[in-house]
Amino acid sequence: MFEINPNRMIFTVKPEFRHLGLKELHQCDKEAKVDFYIDEAVGVMTLGDGFKTLSDCLKTHKPIFLQHICPIHIALKLSDSDGLASIAEACQALIPLMDRGQSFSVQTRIFHSAFPLKGYEVNEAVAAGFCSQGFELNVTDPVQVISIVITEDTAFLGLSLAEDNISSWAGGKHRLAHEKGQISRAEFKLIEAIKVFDLKLPKQGLALDLGAAPGGWTRVLLNHHLEVIAVDPAKLAPTLKKHPKVRHYRETAQKFFQRNVKKKFDVIVNDMKMDTAESVDIINRAGRFLKEGGLVILTLKLPKSGAEKKIHQAVKSLEAHYTVVGIKQLFHNRSEVTVILKK
Repeated sequence: MFEINPNRMIFTVKPEFRHLGLKELHQCDKEAKVDFYIDEAVGVMTLGDGFKTLSDCLKTHKPIFLQHICPIHIALKLSDSDGLASIAEACQALIPLMDRGQSFSVQTRIFHSAFPLKGYEVNEAVAAGFCSQGFELNVTDPVQVISIVITEDTAFLGLSLAEDNISSWAGGKHRLAHEKGQISRAEFKLIEAIKVFDLKLPKQGLALDLGAAPGGWTRVLLNHHLEVIAVDPAKLAPTLKKHPKVRHYRETAQKFFQRNVKKKFDVIVNDMKMDTAESVDIINRAGRFLKEGGLVILTLKLPKSGAEKKIHQAVKSLEAHYTVVGIKQLFHNRSEVTVILKK
């Protein structure tokens, strides 16, 4: 047995920045209380003002550390004999809340060690029940999302608009496949940033990759049809050494800035592992090489404590040179945030 109750939700945040994610939640709903954690990154919360009110607030006060939220309309207690059939049946109770004129998808996360199915199997089975009743399934770009979170003793079910969940991916986890010729895991960070921030890179143009080695971000920029000047004392991957659209300066960014570079860049990127203040200083100095309207994509490495202060200081400095388009801890970020700037 269950009842529909829209006053609870599930939230996701990286464990090391959980306190900052909770602060972002409480800025929008001071009465919200954490019920328990499903795992280190995923928690259940009782809301004071309701899911929609919280979501609308977060759209205005864009969170940096919160990665995903979804409502709990149904908490279905599971017994040893319960499985997919009981979950699929309970999901049918969400139909009165759905818009038949809008597409949907099902997103499942499983935190049940003995559950016999994979997430995609649950997605397919539950979706089939809705499709048989005339709903349109759209896995890649749904308007409505049925969220299912399965724990050892409870299945949490909820319905929301994809735009209300912070991320349209389950738990905010952007799943990117390993590509042929991929040079480094760091490529995922840039690919995700381009998708999440909906960045429109020029189809033809010139990019500057600071701290480029071994060349992962350079490869992504090449895939977007940009020419790249790569700056790093270390070597690039062999596949980039003789690439006709790559020019490599084996020196530091500081040394490169002393050159009489006459061309201006459309895009500047920086994923160097260094203190936040030093990264900001380098990007501020790079601004004179950037075209008006040009984009900057950089990651800021954060300390275990004092991250919020570091971000505040960075933004204050960057705003003297750029417009800050967005700041977000992406799924493929680790102890860092990705910052998008525009000149």
